[in-house]
Amino acid sequence: MARKKQTFDEAMERLEEIVEQLEQEEVSLETAVSLYKEGLSLAALCREKLSAAEGEIVLLRKEAGLWQEEPFQAEVEE
Repeated sequence: MARKKQTFDEAMERLEEIVEQLEQEEVSLETAVSLYKEGLSLAALCREKLSAAEGEIVLLRKEAGLWQEEPFQAEVEE
């Protein structure tokens, strides 16, 4: 049976659980490595979904005539 594809929110929630486990619990080396591998996979999935969403937003803005080519700049904390 094929596994259901995770949503972005599901992947982020699981990723947060993994980080919490690795930070707070005593886990064996094997478990830590397994959790780390799962985390890497989830992070890649999240990046993929964010990239797809960004592409869709760009397309929608272009179609609406709202597109201006500007590089994304993250907010800088002061």
